[in-house]
Amino acid sequence: MSKKHIHIIGGGVVGLCSAYFLRQEGVEVTIIDKSDLSDGTSHGNAGMIVPSHFVPMASPGVIAQGIKWMFDSKSPFYIKPRLSLELAQWLWQFYRSCNRKNVNRAIPVLFDFNEQSKALYKEFSTMPEFSFCFEEKGLLMLYKTAHQEKEEKEMAERAHSIGLGAEIMSPSELNKIEPDINLDVRGGLFFPGDAHLYPDKFIAQLISYLKSNGVKFLTGNGVKDFETSNGKVEKILLENGSQLTVDNVLFSCGSWTGKLFQKLGMKLSLQDGKGYSITLNQPKLRPKIPTVLSESKVAITPMGNDLRIGGTLEISNFSKLINKKRLEGIIESVPRYYPDLEIEMPQSKDVWYGYRPCTPDGMPYIDQSSNYKNLYVATGHGMMGMSLGPATGKMISEIFLNKKTAIPKELMHLNRF
Repeated sequence: MSKKHIHIIGGGVVGLCSAYFLRQEGVEVTIIDKSDLSDGTSHGNAGMIVPSHFVPMASPGVIAQGIKWMFDSKSPFYIKPRLSLELAQWLWQFYRSCNRKNVNRAIPVLFDFNEQSKALYKEFSTMPEFSFCFEEKGLLMLYKTAHQEKEEKEMAERAHSIGLGAEIMSPSELNKIEPDINLDVRGGLFFPGDAHLYPDKFIAQLISYLKSNGVKFLTGNGVKDFETSNGKVEKILLENGSQLTVDNVLFSCGSWTGKLFQKLGMKLSLQDGKGYSITLNQPKLRPKIPTVLSESKVAITPMGNDLRIGGTLEISNFSKLINKKRLEGIIESVPRYYPDLEIEMPQSKDVWYGYRPCTPDGMPYIDQSSNYKNLYVATGHGMMGMSLGPATGKMISEIFLNKKTAIPKELMHLNRF
């Protein structure tokens, strides 16, 4: 089997970073994407690089909280009801994954994975071809209630146990690190080791870099089907009727990866986690440090002179409708923490939404297929696709070239469900 060329299906941050590290190893790369790569899940996210997010989404207590949120039209979590065996199986697997044993196994892997990604972003930021507002200002988790304070204190203790800096701050201490904006909070948990960037800029610059370094792009054309033989993917059939003979294929198309699996007669436990964001261009008032509003699960990130606000995890079955109640929940939460930062409800054209690929246990799929020996997969990062993009790309290049991975990959196998 030739290792000289690989076709990557999906031009988001994971696919692009995979192309970068594979190209660094001398592999010929072609990226296929149904869009023109001017928008997508990697563009509109919060741009946070978060070693602090070392606990997977599937953890004890999440089920009970999720059920409460289901009955609140403006809550940060929602599952659109539908008759679906696939969804039912995913929910059962999610339920079974919400235990302390699985969480304890995942924590050191997620932490190291995010730390590696942050270091790789830092390397990108020193290259002359890149300028994407990479800053290491940390992350604030602001809270308003005693219940959330208790949870954040427990998170700080857990962070200390793995060697991660975390500090509980009083309102007066918060005012010292955010002196230019009023806060109405009980306190906050500060992670000084986190970073952030402007994802739109990084994606555009990475695409430009890849093109100038020999990576080919086939955009505006989706994948219709495949031809296979002898345990290999032989051809990619495109929607315009053309065919591509392939040596190797990488599926890195986020929430749509499960649909490609179906074309090959396989199943992948994956659901779309729809999220929304708006970007305020050069607002007069904005926080300096990226923030998560803990009770509302809303992310606020300064990006250059702009400000991005996003949230919601909606299992929507790829709905293209903007759920105004969910959007209202995001917008209305901001002044409850930042009283002077009032935001008008945006018009639909100014609202970005994208689908985050969610696995039942909160760990991504990064692996070589056992069904098709020339097929590789990198997806399932949930809300951490941007954070884990470079580390995932590096791991894919290591797997592809049969090298030992820098980060253990046992929890990321395809066949774990």
